[in-house]
Amino acid sequence: MSDTMIELPGDKPVITFTRILKAPRALVWKAFTEREHVGHWWGPRSIGPVEIVEHDFRPGGRWRYVQDVRDAGKVAFFGSFVEIDAPASYVNTFGFEGPFGSSEGNEGRETQSFEDLGDTTRYFAVSYFDDFATRDAVAASGMEAGAREQIEQLATYVQGMKS
Repeated sequence: MSDTMIELPGDKPVITFTRILKAPRALVWKAFTEREHVGHWWGPRSIGPVEIVEHDFRPGGRWRYVQDVRDAGKVAFFGSFVEIDAPASYVNTFGFEGPFGSSEGNEGRETQSFEDLGDTTRYFAVSYFDDFATRDAVAASGMEAGAREQIEQLATYVQGMKS
C-alpha cells in the first residue's frame, strides 16, 4: 500500500498528488532540482530505465527525460521550468512524444510544492488540464500506477540521501 494520495477533485480539471517524505525539505528540493539526483527516482522503473537528457533548472530552462519503455520503444518527456520559488515550489510545463503519440503544442502545466515539516517534507503536486475530458483520459490511461511507483521511488531515494 502506498502513502501517496492521488485525487481528482470534482470542481477543477486537475490531478493532485500528496506524500509526506521522510527527509528534510532541503534534500527533497535537491532531489527534484539537481540533475545528478533526478535520474535516480524519476519514471516508474517497472516499465524501463530513464535517461536525463537535459535538466536546466532555471526560469525558462528546458528539461527532457527519455524512458525506454519495454515492448514499446523510447518515450520522451519534456518541458520548461516556468517559475521557481526556492525551496518552496516551482512550476513547469510537461509534454511527451513517442510511439503513443505526442502532446507537442498541447503541453500541460504542473506545480511542485514542498512544505517544510522539520525532519519531513509534505510534497504536493498539481497537474492542470484544459478540461475534465482530458484530465479523465489521462487518469484512465494507467497514470496512477506509474505516478505511485515514481513517488515511492522518490521517497526511498530521499531517505537514502539523509545518511
